[in-house]
Amino acid sequence: MSRLIPAAIALCELCGAGPFAATAGAARVLEVSPLGVRAVEEPALDGPWGFAGPIPAPGPRPAATPVALAAGGDQVKATVRQAFAAGAIDAAARDRYLGDWSSALRTYRGLRGQRRVELGYVIGTLGRLAASKRLAARLAPAFLLLDRNRQWWAKAGPPSSGARLRFSPSRVIFQYFPNEGLQLHPLANFGEANGYWYAHRENDLRSLLADLTEIAVNRGGFLTWEYYFAYGGGSPPWISGMAQGTAMQAYARASRRLADPSLLRIATRARGAFERRTPVGVRAPQGSDDWYALYSFAPRANVLNGMLQAVNGVRTYLQFVDDPAAQRVFEAGDRTARSEIGKFDTGAWSLYDRPDGRPGHEADLNYHTLNRDFARNLCQGTKADAYCTAAHHFTRYLSEDPTLDPHRAVPSPARGGKGVRFRFRLSKVGRVSIVVKDAGSGRTYLATSTFLPYGSHWFRWVPPKRNGEHTYSYKLSARDLAGNSASVDGELRVLGTRRGKAQT
Repeated sequence: MSRLIPAAIALCELCGAGPFAATAGAARVLEVSPLGVRAVEEPALDGPWGFAGPIPAPGPRPAATPVALAAGGDQVKATVRQAFAAGAIDAAARDRYLGDWSSALRTYRGLRGQRRVELGYVIGTLGRLAASKRLAARLAPAFLLLDRNRQWWAKAGPPSSGARLRFSPSRVIFQYFPNEGLQLHPLANFGEANGYWYAHRENDLRSLLADLTEIAVNRGGFLTWEYYFAYGGGSPPWISGMAQGTAMQAYARASRRLADPSLLRIATRARGAFERRTPVGVRAPQGSDDWYALYSFAPRANVLNGMLQAVNGVRTYLQFVDDPAAQRVFEAGDRTARSEIGKFDTGAWSLYDRPDGRPGHEADLNYHTLNRDFARNLCQGTKADAYCTAAHHFTRYLSEDPTLDPHRAVPSPARGGKGVRFRFRLSKVGRVSIVVKDAGSGRTYLATSTFLPYGSHWFRWVPPKRNGEHTYSYKLSARDLAGNSASVDGELRVLGTRRGKAQT
């Protein structure tokens, strides 16, 4: 199923909640070619790769001013010329990069509004990398990012937040982050590579990994694929343990399937990310344990799905090679994951994270399912009780009703005109509603709902001032993220007013 949009793209065609709105697991990709833009379903991105990793945050972000346009010379051009003089690139690459840079600046000057903001952010990223002497080692990915953004924003407006795009004939995935342009998304790309491997799409697998190899970066002595946008308090360039483990997994699998030993060597060169400490690598020592950070700039965020897939990716890699150093990486991560996974089990749902070792947010439905799936993979691969128990519990929670007990109204009896709190303890994240009615007449006095995490909560209500004693019934109802629901009932006696004129 696809839809072709003419090359002269109308700005409104690809904006807002239109046909390309990003939906978790929908695996829809905008494929850009000289003929236009085609929205295609990409089965290789089904499953966890449809929603794992960085997602666009709500709300606007400040737009960056392109550093290279400021007074003081063009440091991007200077970096390219210095790389040529040092023999790091040839004349053809030098001319291509300089041409791409001039073309991007020319396009930027002709843009207005949001399109100017988006391309300006990417131009500014290259300028900041050049100013900090970090661009020379990243020319290939940085200029690919620049060229794709120039190509898109010269003709089109913003796609839906989170939309994923690729530019034919390449199969490299970019994702739209509002106010930060189209960005390289390593996790999505290596997830797509795994999808091609599962589907036996060997030509696509070979093509994608060849393109990803071209934009790999030597970072502190190991090979990696970086993110070039600000996210969650981190500044580019940063890396992800989850993406790194998935990269090792994808390259190792492809090496065997495609009979290409060079791909396995790339996987081996990626191992160093788990040996170097954050923020250069992803190893985050915590006491005597090693946690593999989802984001290299956040060593103590402790996100469960990222840790499990990092460990699982290294485990898969070890099925294809005898690598004692990688074995040590796996054993350290496996030991930590086994000891910590139970702490992410609330007894009714799973936690997304445990920042600094303390309970954090409950996972949404996608991430809870991801926690279950990755725990199941490790259960199957290691037979460890910790993983198998977690996988069993997380599966059960998907069909288990929430609970609201204990619950009570405080104070009881209450008095008209004085506030009452309907207290309850919610077992897992979901939407909770309350309806309060007069037990005699059936008249509704309160009906409201809100989305709540697990734990103790209350709704507040002020009974009306009325003559005499009245009884009210209340019903608390909860619906969890998977659609399971439950309700509890209670009664509240409200005494008549002591002073003043009562209301009827």
